[in-house]
Amino acid sequence: MGKSKSYDWSQFIVKIDLKVSSSKVFQAWTDERKIVKWFVEKANIEPKKNGRLYLEWLTGGNSDDKIIAIRKNSLFHFPFGPDGEEVKVKIRKITGGSVCEIHQFNMKTGPMDKVNWHMDCRAGWTFFLTNLKAYLEHDLDLRSRNPKRSYKHGFVNS
Repeated sequence: MGKSKSYDWSQFIVKIDLKVSSSKVFQAWTDERKIVKWFVEKANIEPKKNGRLYLEWLTGGNSDDKIIAIRKNSLFHFPFGPDGEEVKVKIRKITGGSVCEIHQFNMKTGPMDKVNWHMDCRAGWTFFLTNLKAYLEHDLDLRSRNPKRSYKHGFVNS
């Protein structure tokens, strides 16, 4: 048996297989009329490097940042947190559809940071990737849309 690597709590990657084109996945992330159908309540997106990225969640929390990098149909990279945390969304074409990968990184690694950033965000992204699939493949939104049934109350579908 080889030596086991220590787990890196500063980052994680989650992926989903989608039966739609990479351009449709990219549009779902970068078109402010589409991202509200599966991810956030309100959005203002200027899809270019250093363009505005305003996202507002069901609970009223928001982020107002600049897009770090963007490449049509393949990359959407943006800040995701108050202390330098970032998310890279990578999209690649495969036979019969595409793969959407979320890499969240630059997370703090203190005991509560492991819960709040790593574990909670990983669970959240898992739900939102599932919701992205439901939206793109079946035109469904699995979110509760009820602030009293949000992640702040232990619900995964907000």
